[in-house]
Amino acid sequence: MSGPTMTKPGEMATIRRTRFSRPPAAGSAFVITVVEGPDAGLVTSLDATGPTRALLGQSPVCTIRLTDREVSRRHAALTVTDTKLVVLDLGSTNGTTVNGVLVKEAALQGGEAIRIGSSVLSVKRGEARAADLGQTSSFGRVIGESAAMKRLYPALSQLAGSDRPALLEGEAGTGKELVAEELHRASGRTDGPFITLESSTIPVAELAERLFGAGGLFEQARGGVLFIDEIGNLPRDVQATLRETLGKVRDVRIVAATRRDLDRDVAQGRFDDDLFFLLAAGRIELPALRDRDGDVSLLARHFWQELAPSMTQGGGASTELPEDFLPRFEHYPWPGNVRELRSAVLARMTMGELGPTYRSDEAKQQGLDFLTAVIEEDLPFPAARERVVSEFERRYVERVLARHNGNVTQAARASGVAHRYFQLVKARLK
Repeated sequence: MSGPTMTKPGEMATIRRTRFSRPPAAGSAFVITVVEGPDAGLVTSLDATGPTRALLGQSPVCTIRLTDREVSRRHAALTVTDTKLVVLDLGSTNGTTVNGVLVKEAALQGGEAIRIGSSVLSVKRGEARAADLGQTSSFGRVIGESAAMKRLYPALSQLAGSDRPALLEGEAGTGKELVAEELHRASGRTDGPFITLESSTIPVAELAERLFGAGGLFEQARGGVLFIDEIGNLPRDVQATLRETLGKVRDVRIVAATRRDLDRDVAQGRFDDDLFFLLAAGRIELPALRDRDGDVSLLARHFWQELAPSMTQGGGASTELPEDFLPRFEHYPWPGNVRELRSAVLARMTMGELGPTYRSDEAKQQGLDFLTAVIEEDLPFPAARERVVSEFERRYVERVLARHNGNVTQAARASGVAHRYFQLVKARLK
């Protein structure tokens, strides 16, 4: 089969999001066809109604699963927005190119060719239609009106109605334990116990006994749910025992959570492949707060009203979020996600002022500054460095432009770099 005709070079595009805006209701559809490689002929349709971003790679969790040995297990992610298909390389070994240009993140409009490994995929725009995400804005205590969250609610409801193991993935602070609790409440096991194992707080030598010993957590969870927080921290022998136990015990449901890339751990021999396969059948990926357009405002007001009754004395304090709270966070990336936002609301409520270089105490304790968050993703060095540099450039350019009222010439001079180079950096951030 002949390869696609590549007309003109594609350009790497960085997606700039407005933090508090809601996406339009219209949606797009794209058809992804493998035109070169071992899986030539494979066709996948994607639209904005999918519960999570579509993964591309060799892993069983991937929406587009390839057998190409030069493709990483989770090679790239594809997200359909209102008008574009965003492709994001996930720190793959061999990289991702669009129309011959190596990219980290790019916004496609249809007509492009993506090459990963020895495979080439053509991108064509499908029939545009309204993205009907429904009117639901919550799943129990899990709330959010962004498209990223509305896509999750049907999948969560379906998962709650089953009894199979579940795997909740997402960055620290995205609400994985809360989702696990709501899955339990919405399930047929709601009257049973919800038992939690925080693997990071238990010495490795004691994990097996704590889980499987007489009177251990598995026994305590009979008839209900055993929630394993950060399952990626379990040693291999405990993983193997858990896999074997899942095949024998029917009256305990496992809901696991992780912020690790378990696919990478499987490939490197740190995680049991068969256990991962069992968990992946019920996989849900929770979005980062920075990807939940419109939800920062919603959640901030929700937390303020939730916390106000316990913080007010004699009814003197306002239950309304201060008007100056949200504007100061307009371009803040929230590395600690929902957990950090709640801490910020609590800090403002108790102290009255957050300080010019806000970082919540809880975020500090969790090590959730941006740099640490990137390091903990276990990305290859070049990909991690690129992400850090990109975020630094974004913050620096925004600040220096703000100081000079958007005047690029003055901003470039103040930055000590050539005007043309400053323009190139600024253009990459659009």
